[in-house]
Amino acid sequence: MSSAGDLIDAGLLSVRVGAIEDLVLEPDEQRYDLAFAVRVGALDGRHRDAGVRAMDRIAGALVPGGRLFIDGGDPLREISISNLG
Repeated sequence: MSSAGDLIDAGLLSVRVGAIEDLVLEPDEQRYDLAFAVRVGALDGRHRDAGVRAMDRIAGALVPGGRLFIDGGDPLREISISNLG
């Protein structure tokens, strides 16, 4: 089984880490198939406006049909973004 580092080195996996409010793809950066949100306060439901902005940013960074998983315990929780982007 390959490690994440091996997949990154092979160009099969890429990772972005940062604040969701700063998420903007670079001009030559491809959209992502999957997003994992870990400890993203804007997605915990307490701040509706921040959550809407965060979902817009995530939807814009994912391919059509892309999937978003958030750290909500075990297992990860999938959030639908099918109506965004």
